[in-house]
Amino acid sequence: MVPLLLVLMAVPPAWAQSTLEKVRSRSLLVVGYRENAFPFSFSDGKGASGYSLDLCTPIIERIGRESSAKNLRVVYQAVEQERVVSLLRSGAIDLVCANTSDTEARRKLVSFSPPIFYAAVRVMVRSGDKLTSVNQLAGKNLVVLGGTTARNALEMHAAGNGLKWKIANVLEHDAAMSQLSLRQADGYARDDVLLINAALTAKNPADFALLPERLSSEPIAIVYRSGDPALQKLVDLSIVESMRSGKFNQTYEKWFTKPAPPANKALNLPMSPELSRLLAAAK
Repeated sequence: MVPLLLVLMAVPPAWAQSTLEKVRSRSLLVVGYRENAFPFSFSDGKGASGYSLDLCTPIIERIGRESSAKNLRVVYQAVEQERVVSLLRSGAIDLVCANTSDTEARRKLVSFSPPIFYAAVRVMVRSGDKLTSVNQLAGKNLVVLGGTTARNALEMHAAGNGLKWKIANVLEHDAAMSQLSLRQADGYARDDVLLINAALTAKNPADFALLPERLSSEPIAIVYRSGDPALQKLVDLSIVESMRSGKFNQTYEKWFTKPAPPANKALNLPMSPELSRLLAAAK
């Protein structure tokens, strides 16, 4: 069987024209987002919202200006994480403003903005199990979302520590939480900020605990089709300008340190050293 990654690499992108040309000719920009990846992107009942989407706003505005599209229509399309690459390469979507990790494998297929966040994969467990370390999950059942980097982080940790565990993929966050609650899984691995929010918004937050080990540190970025230097310049410039103006820091505080809708609960997650250094370098 040919690995999916090799199949996708062999398929050329559907759009030979640049994104700006495509937007100009259609007066349409399609922005992908995740419906349940708070605070990065989510559906608030009225439309798409979140940290990544706020940072995408100046990019979208700049695309509108530089494409000279008349009466530009912006459509927000919910996408599953494992379909991000194929939808971008086919031309079905133009940007993804969500919580996509910038990895070496993905860079062979799509392009990324400068990092907008650094995420650590951690594992959430039932607090009643009184676990204090990931290593105590040896031989247990773990669940991850398909298309994320959590499986690889778990496998690397297991290999480095002589551990074995069973890892199952699910399509959506709600399914993972259900398996953990119903004791069908003993741990749920995902980016720590998403797990923190999952616990805060659960019916009984005290039922869950986050284990301390950081299994990886990964940059999160906005994603777009590769081979488009004009769009790359536009995206990079928009992010750097927001860092220099202070808007980036304001957006971070809005979603990660202050009470934020829809639950109006604060994640209380200070900016990582990696992201702080990036902001300092941009200025």
